[in-house]
Amino acid sequence: MKVSLNVIKQYVDLKDLTPEEIAHRLTFAGVEVESIDRLASGTNLVVGEVLTCENMPDSDHLHLTTVDAGPKYGILHIVCGAPNVRKGLKVIVATDGAKLPGGTIKKGQIRGHESEGMLCSLLELGVDAKFLSEEQTKGIEELKVGNVGDENVLELLGLDDVILDLKLLANRSDLYSLYNVAKEIETLFDTKANIPELVSKSGLPSDFLVKSETKACSQFSGKVIKGITVKESPEWMKQALRSSGIRSINNIVDIGNYVMLLTGQPLHMYDLDKLPKEELIVRDDIEGDFVALDEKHYALQKGDVCITSAGRVMCLGGVMGSLECAVDERTRNVVIEAANFDFASIRRTSIRLALGSDSSQRFIKGINPNQYVKVMALTTKLLEELCDAKEVYETKTYLEKPYVQTVLETSFDYINHRLGTSFTSEEIIEALEKAFIKVEDLGEGRIKTTIPCSRIDITSEADLSEEVIRIRGFENVKSELPEIKLSVGGLGENLSKKRQVRNYLRGVGLDELLCYSLVNEAKINSFNYLNKEQPYKVMNPLSDDHSLVRTNILPSLIETLLYNVNHNNDNLAFFEVSDLFSEDKKHIHLGVVLYGNDLRRGHFDSTPYGYYHIKGIVDGLIKLFDIDEKRTVLSRLVDESYHPGRSALIKVDGKPLAVFGELHPNKIKELGLKSNAVAVMEMDLDVLFAVKVSAKKMVQISRFPAIERDLAFVLKDEVLASDVIREIKKAGKDMVKNVEVFDVYSGLPLAKGTHSLAVKIRYESLDRTFTSDEITKVENDIIVAIGKKFSGELRK
Repeated sequence: MKVSLNVIKQYVDLKDLTPEEIAHRLTFAGVEVESIDRLASGTNLVVGEVLTCENMPDSDHLHLTTVDAGPKYGILHIVCGAPNVRKGLKVIVATDGAKLPGGTIKKGQIRGHESEGMLCSLLELGVDAKFLSEEQTKGIEELKVGNVGDENVLELLGLDDVILDLKLLANRSDLYSLYNVAKEIETLFDTKANIPELVSKSGLPSDFLVKSETKACSQFSGKVIKGITVKESPEWMKQALRSSGIRSINNIVDIGNYVMLLTGQPLHMYDLDKLPKEELIVRDDIEGDFVALDEKHYALQKGDVCITSAGRVMCLGGVMGSLECAVDERTRNVVIEAANFDFASIRRTSIRLALGSDSSQRFIKGINPNQYVKVMALTTKLLEELCDAKEVYETKTYLEKPYVQTVLETSFDYINHRLGTSFTSEEIIEALEKAFIKVEDLGEGRIKTTIPCSRIDITSEADLSEEVIRIRGFENVKSELPEIKLSVGGLGENLSKKRQVRNYLRGVGLDELLCYSLVNEAKINSFNYLNKEQPYKVMNPLSDDHSLVRTNILPSLIETLLYNVNHNNDNLAFFEVSDLFSEDKKHIHLGVVLYGNDLRRGHFDSTPYGYYHIKGIVDGLIKLFDIDEKRTVLSRLVDESYHPGRSALIKVDGKPLAVFGELHPNKIKELGLKSNAVAVMEMDLDVLFAVKVSAKKMVQISRFPAIERDLAFVLKDEVLASDVIREIKKAGKDMVKNVEVFDVYSGLPLAKGTHSLAVKIRYESLDRTFTSDEITKVENDIIVAIGKKFSGELRK
């Protein structure tokens, strides 16, 4: 934000303040001044008049001139190469010793002719070429002001201005208004600002319709003014705009920019006679082509704030107007728009279309929501004075709801405690009132504050304390550490368990990844067996590939796998533990991918990764948290991405814990992977961490030898091994110590639809050795139980 001190001087007294003092105080009050610049610079300048002008012999462009530089400098002989130099021209003369942006001017000889100075263009004084006409850039400046001998040349031309370049943070959007910058200087320097109070006059009755059909526009005002004249702006307005980096166009456009600079309220002017209907309606459901003032075509999308008339887009709200209703030199009647748009909507549109402007910048930061009446009054006044406006009509306004000022309560103790200061109540109240905050003392150390409409950043007690310290000065904060009460530290339960999982997986040789959390729709819909909840959508995604917040981990790990395989990394084992967010809740998931070979002793002993590798990891995690295997149920997984015979779903206490196994050959082919050895797993750690287990108990080791017997049963295919093991333990009672499956067979000579399940049963007791008769009796009980429960027969 460029701030002209010449403009600021009109509203606040700066006579005893240097630009450097102002910049220093602003910076240390939280308003950083990046640079102090001048529109133009030059010493030893004087207004002169060309008395004679002759072509220099042997030169096609140089002239020999004599110039009257007034009583102090007298008649000077100057060689000049400007094409527009001539007798009688009033010019800027840089005399001997003058210091200009390009260097120091000295007397000298040019092709044998004496030259005692230089006739200057504005470019040579440092004025930016964008503010000059083509004639001004090619020749010396032709003065229309001042008398011969005047030395205050820069002041005569309005170029004696000092510009402060403010680097405004997002919270100080109010300082995009020169009025508010003047108030800020009043606050910091105890000087009085004089901001004009304009009262809106009642205009002629108007049938013009204004309306908003979107929540993205909470206030919209329109005012019809007729009988204007489009012409060049006066010099004072050109200078004010130039100081803020804005080029003058014509009086209508310049008034809109000037009002925006003063108030921070962007305006837009419509040619009333070019509107298809006497209405302006705000909508955000328009799609189609839009031709802007820059004569370029832009594609509108739903969500873009559009100002329409008879259904046609007349302006892209807060960004740029339409060429169709643009004000030009033939315009005689206008409609002034002053609105308040939703900052997020304007930001999305501005970034998507790469259309940034001073107006969009202000809407994105946030504007004063309650100044449109005064803004309309100021604009009307300028149109009457500078555009000869004949007919002024009443302001028509759509307002979603009346504006209510923010009211906050706080205490002196809170402010001092937060700041680490010891300000008195009088000092705190004085500081807040300097910031134009109304303060009411509630007694008992509490106050009620009413926040100015322009300070949309002050929303809490903390903001009030910040106002106090930046006004009183940061030097009041003591240079000492605050008292810190120590407490016993430690990780939270979930964080501690996540660390256990990570340490375990790194301990068994897996590498840990951290993948990007934003994915596309295709990844959301793949490998989503555990979580099918609705994902969050990014409102303004950088690309379609990063438009959704992931709800499962495996798609990201598969993408990482493909990247590594394409870079010739063929043996991979990695995992990720991550928090996942959906519209319903937060989850903690673990994902694991094994690819290629398990290199136990390098390539001397390699085994392709498969189902049992990934199942071993699942079993290890369950044992890590001391979960009894009786609480788990393993079942076949039916999912098109997984191998139908080498994948499983495991549940704990009836809740799905993880899906794991090898990828389906068709999926491997679809991914373009070289190896069929791809094993994956995704686990819901919320389920794992929620399982309640009792404390570990010490169990005595038996002093007596165990007895192992093998049994093989012929069972129907639908009978699960886990159910058989459970029944064996039930029938064997306390005698059965452990049951392990060591063989599964199907095929001849077994009947179709059956399979053989061979188990090793371990019998053990803490107080004796079992006899052969006892073992035989228990075995018979087991065989009978399997027969009754599953119609199973002992395999011969």
